[in-house]
Amino acid sequence: MLLLKTELPKTKRHSIKRKLVNNISAVLSIILVTIFLTVDLSVDSWVENQFHQSLTNKSNYLKTLVKDHNGKLEFDFAGEFMSEYEQANASEFYQLWHEQQTFEKSDSLQLYQNIDLPNFAIPINEFKIIDYTLPNGEEGRAMISHFIAQQEDEAARGSGHFKTMVLTIAAPISSLNKVLLIIDVVFILTCIIAVFGVRYLVTRIVNRGLFPLNNLNEQIKLLDITGASQTIKSDFQVEEIEPIRNELNKFITTNQQLYQNEKRLTSDIAHELKTPISELISLSEVALRYPDDERISATYTSDILAISQRMKTIVNNLLLLQRAGSSAVELNLESVNLSDFITQLSNELQFKHADIKQRLLLNVATELMITADRFCLHTILSNLLDNALFYGLSTQPINLQVEQTEYHTKITLCNALAKPLSEQQLEAIFAPLYQLDSSRTNNQRHGLGLAIVNSLCNLNNFTISAKNKPNSRLALILTLPN
Repeated sequence: MLLLKTELPKTKRHSIKRKLVNNISAVLSIILVTIFLTVDLSVDSWVENQFHQSLTNKSNYLKTLVKDHNGKLEFDFAGEFMSEYEQANASEFYQLWHEQQTFEKSDSLQLYQNIDLPNFAIPINEFKIIDYTLPNGEEGRAMISHFIAQQEDEAARGSGHFKTMVLTIAAPISSLNKVLLIIDVVFILTCIIAVFGVRYLVTRIVNRGLFPLNNLNEQIKLLDITGASQTIKSDFQVEEIEPIRNELNKFITTNQQLYQNEKRLTSDIAHELKTPISELISLSEVALRYPDDERISATYTSDILAISQRMKTIVNNLLLLQRAGSSAVELNLESVNLSDFITQLSNELQFKHADIKQRLLLNVATELMITADRFCLHTILSNLLDNALFYGLSTQPINLQVEQTEYHTKITLCNALAKPLSEQQLEAIFAPLYQLDSSRTNNQRHGLGLAIVNSLCNLNNFTISAKNKPNSRLALILTLPN
């Protein structure tokens, strides 16, 4: 049996630096290539025009040498001025025609007696340049001109009779092609060097521009939220990086706080469970050491059950706190008559607080309706009432007031304390397993009630806050959006 090993396709990683370098280099390279190509074509055209101008100048000079003396044509050519036509092995040629008959040829055509330069009809005083293979086999160009021979006699010029001539000169284009090739090679090399130079410069510029981002990344690598309070600092501020740095610092601070809270919560959970576990161990050791002692055996079972129930309460509250802080709780919104709901809660809490009917003063409209999840609302209000009744002075009433506006419903629960809470206590009152010093000795209070309330409020988009009121009264304010 053969097992085929299949590799998962690798996800291509995108790079801001690479994309910036490629895009900027491409744009600048296109601009440079366009400029170089335009210049190259312009230079090529200029060189070619110069070659044509050279042919035109030579043609015009030769035409001035043709004279009409009273009907007799003369060609006064001096080889010392235009030696390129006098050499037998020269590569430049000319030929003159009069009435389609050869009038004069350059000495360079002597080796090619049976070859005539091109000649065809064109208008007088016009010329035409064509590509032409020279008699010696080289590639060249020929310029054909149709002109009138200059008349020396004034009377002849006024008679209206003139003689027309055709002049063809030819020259090789090997030097022209060589110059054009050199120009093209120079421009191509310049273009290639410029493109690579642009990419090098763009890479350097982008690297320098991305330095703050790379520096931020290096600082993030050095962070350790488990250590002392740390933040990302910068020696110089960059407009685009500062919002990222600020948000990262907020995130880091929040995570450091969460980490410290987790450490404290772990320590508090261990502390809460340590006491009943120690009690179970102590009771078991005593019972094993004195198995016949009736005083111990009479209360052993009930003591074990009470301790176990306390541990169960702690674990259940911790599980409820965990569920309230996650999306595990599915909200089921329904209409609730708040007055009837609070009355039902007070009846349920009467087994723990027998005097609740006398102490709880309600100020809520009879027909006041709200929309909320019944389980979450029950857990929140029962914990708030239980805490107010337990921590409030037994001689002072508990005031529960409900105010409803167009936008929200506010439930305020006030109870009197022996002394007002400090600002630090007010900030920590909703922290998990936080207890006031006076309540640490009570085995039924574990500091989880208000933490559960806070988590459920966050889950339902409620707000909960604690404030000191006059006369050492504590107000817990629950706000529900309508």
